[in-house]
Amino acid sequence: MLQKNEMSDADFQKLLKIALMDLRIHRTLLENEIADQRADLRTLEQDEAIENLEQQIRPIREDYDHYKQFLTEDI
Repeated sequence: MLQKNEMSDADFQKLLKIALMDLRIHRTLLENEIADQRADLRTLEQDEAIENLEQQIRPIREDYDHYKQFLTEDI
């Protein structure tokens, strides 16, 4: 297995962009599912489902914000 120091800066930036795109897609899918749940009549089960989805989004958002710090704008 290769180490990060064996990767060029451009490859590392590309890897970060791929990871960030994956996180954005995953977050968008969960947000769409929340919107679908909210469109239906509210029930206790739906409220629990929405809370569960929101809990899944939180770490994705935190990961996205963390990894975005490593992106350089010039690459």
